[in-house]
Amino acid sequence: MIRHALAVIALSICTHASAKPLAVPDEDRASARAETLTGKYQLTTDKIDCLEFETSDERSYFLVRVRENHTQECGGDPNVSPTLFFLKIRKSDGRALTNAYDGVHFVRLKRVQEK
Repeated sequence: MIRHALAVIALSICTHASAKPLAVPDEDRASARAETLTGKYQLTTDKIDCLEFETSDERSYFLVRVRENHTQECGGDPNVSPTLFFLKIRKSDGRALTNAYDGVHFVRLKRVQEK
């Protein structure tokens, strides 16, 4: 019985010690990652400064709502802030899915074609 308990304790210590830190540990990092991905993959033609990134912690990933930010510089009705798309950003490695392409299905980000 004691051997079994010691084995369980040793296993839990080893597992804890070898656990990798999260690539995206908090909402601030998720928002920054969403901003980077939005620009890199050209998910919208809006300027990054004219977007809002709202994050929600969903256990293993962050759900980021990307909305238009209608300021005086960006134009549009300041009383309206439409949702453009969502990003799901996995905490463990930062990989992302988006529904930016069709507004419904979450898929991997598509590479931007060079012109």
